[in-house]
Amino acid sequence: MSNLEFPEELKVRARDFFSKGGEVAYALQYDYAIELYLDGLSFWPEALDQGHKPLREIALRRKADGGKKSAYGDGSKYKKASGKSPKDAMLKAEYLLSKEPENLSHMKSMVQAAYESGYSQTSAWMADILLDGNLRSKKPDFNIYIFLRTIYEKLEIYARAVQACQLALQIKPGNTDLQNALRSLSAQSTMQKGKYDDETDFTSSIKDKEGQEKIRSQDVMSKSSDFLLEAVKEARADYKDNPSAPEFIDRLIKALCDTDTDTNEDEAVEVLLKAFDQTDQFSYKQRANEIKIKQARRHLTELQKQTNQDPHNEDLRQQVAQASRELLNVELEHHLECVRNFPADRRMKFEYAKCLLRDKQYDQAIPLFQEARSDPRHRISAVNYIGQCFYHKKWYTDAIDSFQQAFDLLDNQESGLAKELLYNLGRANEANDNAEEALNNYRRVAQIDFNFRDARERVDQLRNKK
Repeated sequence: MSNLEFPEELKVRARDFFSKGGEVAYALQYDYAIELYLDGLSFWPEALDQGHKPLREIALRRKADGGKKSAYGDGSKYKKASGKSPKDAMLKAEYLLSKEPENLSHMKSMVQAAYESGYSQTSAWMADILLDGNLRSKKPDFNIYIFLRTIYEKLEIYARAVQACQLALQIKPGNTDLQNALRSLSAQSTMQKGKYDDETDFTSSIKDKEGQEKIRSQDVMSKSSDFLLEAVKEARADYKDNPSAPEFIDRLIKALCDTDTDTNEDEAVEVLLKAFDQTDQFSYKQRANEIKIKQARRHLTELQKQTNQDPHNEDLRQQVAQASRELLNVELEHHLECVRNFPADRRMKFEYAKCLLRDKQYDQAIPLFQEARSDPRHRISAVNYIGQCFYHKKWYTDAIDSFQQAFDLLDNQESGLAKELLYNLGRANEANDNAEEALNNYRRVAQIDFNFRDARERVDQLRNKK
């Protein structure tokens, strides 16, 4: 297989995006992490271990947390990409696959585009995932096995080509063309294996394949407790021998956090804060804060589940309120530190402003949202939040202007955000004694989604008053 070389300056730029993507993934901002990883892959598209594999793990975690597939109105540049060049087609397919990580069609598109781009390692890696996915499906697709046989043969991975051919023959056992192809591929596989009998290239290729299998098992989130504990043990040993090496710090943090236990996460925080004290690199402090946020969010979720089972328990309700406050305090402190360390980063200001809004610090939030709206990724949401701040300050006319401005910026005026903005317009108009306008706003919401919040009840109430 070919092994393309990429200029070091492009790899450096890509690593910056991968690093940021990993950081925001710790904060469970999966969609933003996906975009960052794809931004990095646009510079270094054959970055398998650094880009493609972590991105797939994030996609699987996103799905496990209830993430939905890309829908109409998704404004991502990767979804909108024309896909005219093979590289653009690969990134588009990978974006869609990240939002729907078990979709075999997206996998196939990515394999094909990666192969056409000359990214052989990436194509082979995703081909293995596609083979496994098709094998696990309730009704394996014969055409996918044929496609994989062809790809593997072109990549000169004859053992895999033989496997794909055999699986296709299980579906159509009397296919003479496949039988002939299988004989030819088996001969080529035997010859290829013979070339590697010197225990050099063949051994390394087998080790690489074993590594891929290990990573794939992690990707599908089938990590057993024994596997996780062993990973922590190995990472601790490496870290002990190299306590200042960033790669061993990262490995230990990942292993500890994969266990999802407070004790190991507390250890991860200690390791990160120690690294921060020694290096003064804020990224370590940032990751430590993100773990604290993850813990606080998990604690709140557990209490909320208990409250749902026992809704009349006043003690539990008070614990939920306290846990909510503690989570917000941790987030406020974290995002304030991020803003101070990255004063030019509008995304950081946007996240901090959202916390300030939740904390009812409207006068502090508004200027930050106004800065954030100059970022195209946050423009509509920032204007919406500005309107909410004005609404809570009882500046209803200004709130109406903001909600209308945000609504006018929408491409899809029947999306989830469109419904929210129309509803917000209704609330602001109603509070400003514009009953007729409020009624029209609620009516439009109900026409799009009859069960959206209490829109239909408000329509009935305003009509009865009228």
